Amino acid sequence: MMQSLFAAARTGSRLAGHPRAWLVFLVLGGLAAVTVPFAAGASPVVETLSWVLLPGASALAVLAGMRRNGLTGSRPWRLIGAGLLITLLASALGWGVGWVWLRSPLLLGVYQAGTLAAYGLALVALVMLSLRASGPRWAALLDAGTITVGVAMPLWTLLIGPVADRAVHIDTDLVFALALPVVDLFILGLVIRLALDSGRVPGLSLLGASYAAMFFSDVVYLLNQTSNEVYGAVSTACWLGWAVLTGAAMLHPSMAAANRTQEPAPFTRARLAAVLALALALTLVSPLVSVVVPMVTGAGPAAGAHGGSSVTLLTVLLAVLLVLRLSTVVCVSVAQAADLRVALHRQDVLQRSLSHRASHDPLTGLGNRTLLGEALHTVITSHAAAPDAPHPALLLLDLDAFKDVNDTYGHPVGDEVLTVVAQRLRELVAGERILARLGGDEFAILLPRAEPGEAMAVAQRMLETVRAPYLLDGRELYLTTSIGVLTGTAVATASDALRDADLALYAAKAAGKNQIVVFDSELRARRLHHAEIAVGLRQALAREEFTLAYQPVVDLTSGTIYAVEALLRWTPAGGRPIPPDVFIPVAEDTGLIVEIGRWVLNQACADAKRWHERYGIAVTVNVSGRQLRERAFRDTVLDVLARYALPENALTLEVTESMLLATTAAETRRIVELLAELRAHGVRIALDDFGTGYSSLAYLRTLPVDILKIDRSFTAPLTDTDPHQARAFTKAIVELSASLGLSTVVEGVESREQAAVLQQMGCPLAQGYLFSQPAPARAIDDMLQVAPSKSAA
Repeated sequence: MMQSLFAAARTGSRLAGHPRAWLVFLVLGGLAAVTVPFAAGASPVVETLSWVLLPGASALAVLAGMRRNGLTGSRPWRLIGAGLLITLLASALGWGVGWVWLRSPLLLGVYQAGTLAAYGLALVALVMLSLRASGPRWAALLDAGTITVGVAMPLWTLLIGPVADRAVHIDTDLVFALALPVVDLFILGLVIRLALDSGRVPGLSLLGASYAAMFFSDVVYLLNQTSNEVYGAVSTACWLGWAVLTGAAMLHPSMAAANRTQEPAPFTRARLAAVLALALALTLVSPLVSVVVPMVTGAGPAAGAHGGSSVTLLTVLLAVLLVLRLSTVVCVSVAQAADLRVALHRQDVLQRSLSHRASHDPLTGLGNRTLLGEALHTVITSHAAAPDAPHPALLLLDLDAFKDVNDTYGHPVGDEVLTVVAQRLRELVAGERILARLGGDEFAILLPRAEPGEAMAVAQRMLETVRAPYLLDGRELYLTTSIGVLTGTAVATASDALRDADLALYAAKAAGKNQIVVFDSELRARRLHHAEIAVGLRQALAREEFTLAYQPVVDLTSGTIYAVEALLRWTPAGGRPIPPDVFIPVAEDTGLIVEIGRWVLNQACADAKRWHERYGIAVTVNVSGRQLRERAFRDTVLDVLARYALPENALTLEVTESMLLATTAAETRRIVELLAELRAHGVRIALDDFGTGYSSLAYLRTLPVDILKIDRSFTAPLTDTDPHQARAFTKAIVELSASLGLSTVVEGVESREQAAVLQQMGCPLAQGYLFSQPAPARAIDDMLQVAPSKSAA
């Protein structure tokens, strides 16, 4: 027997850190609490030890559990812990030692005072926890009060009232014995409500069970004070059971979740329903039990002289508490309904805002592509129901060279320009017309029903509107636009309409910009052909469908081959050859020209290696603007030169004047620096088509150029009936080139007369069908063997 007491005493301190410490303490302490009181009467020492060791062990368990579960940082739980410790110490010292062993009335008074003080601390702490529980502020206290009054009514009727009536005189011990169950009821009600508020927390359930055991112990103790029956062992067992359950509750790991100082658990509808059901049941059952049980037992309508009035008073109090609790539910429901209305309103506002954002451009406030697509679908559907009405018209607008504005002045200025453009275009939109920004610098106007003449008039006004100068931060900017118009054409879907209008816009861009192009079926056919060419080009390299043909550049004086120009040819497998002027623009549009150009450079340099070693001639490779804009182009050229060990002047890169100048100033500078660096590595630069574009003599002083190639458009008129103007231009270019130390090559020489005229002008080099058509590499080998060339200058 003593071994279980000592084992329970050691558990609170030695096993507190173990997750199952609470269970070990509960089993060993429960065994001691049940068995010791019934065997303690034979020995005061054993009884005293039971009141000292077991509460002492519980006190250690309370301290260890509070520290382990983080309850020491919460003021209410510190008060609860202090109350428990005071009760346990008062029981061990004041009752166990002072009264059971020493029979000292003074120490018994200390025990009674300490117990009441501990009960008071527990009440204060539980009230504090209830006030910060979830739900309305006073709801937890009302629930606890309902539980307390509901249980107190039959308790008063069946126990406390009869005890008070039978008492001969009322002394301190009787008052103490009467006060304990009453206070227990308040504590028990608060603990039950706290357990309901915290959800499934086993530690709080154990704590509630402990206070139920204490309540039962105090009730038995009261009976011992007022009757001849002695139930001391039962009272002691319940009291020790309270101590054991309290220690086990504080050791339980779930108590860490009971300290919800910041975010209490939401009081769900199910738990609210359980609380209200309990309150309603107590309101109905408690008065019934308080009245019926005394009548059945023959004690009259209510026990005691004041029983009837007590029952009536408590019933009224219980009803008031229930009404107040229900009113809090109503108030909460009203508040929740109001909050719900506010939340729904906010959600509606948010939804409308999100819907607007999803269908409108954030910069200009215009509709976006989604809104335009929906409007197109509606208009097309409406026209299908009324086919005799005019077709809808769609106008797509794209600002020309808008990238230059962003690159030169920055994106904030670019955004401001877009905003001004949107404001100007709004003036063209009236009635059912819809204006949208599709992204970037692209806008659209939808005319739901418009004849072709009306659509073209609107397009012309758009062209003029955009062309007007823009005054931004003291700057005057000028812009043009390209417009694609879809009008007078039936379309099946919104995507078809956008596709066809975009084809017209693309054609306007290709026609030189600042143009209006109306869609026709030929545009769609060309675009389809463009797509087919692009698909074929993606497979051509892998299928080895590309070849190179070379056309010689001849010295007009000696007739020897000076250089050869590499020309790309494409013959799809099983098909006919496709002209370069058909597939090369597609390759540039799709960006495939970069990979294809890399292959051309490798193949041409491989052939040039043997030609330069044997005959001293160079190879010329055409380079596109897309290739020059690639950051890796320099390294690609130098790697190829190193791979084939080509010496200086063995490779010439041919570029066009428009390629160098038709871009931003910054990009032009970068390309010029790139070509200059390649020249420093021995690569010669030829400027093709000189004189056909917007040539400026000033450019020749700054551009890194070694060779000028005169376009074939100057060659054909040399033998016309009135060749004076053509010969004057050609002779001027030849003399200018010579004065600048540049070589000159005339392209497109097809007759001996043309060659003779050029030779008379002093033009040294020529290229054309008169000397040779573009030929494969093996044919060039044969030519060089028959007519050896001079070394490249």
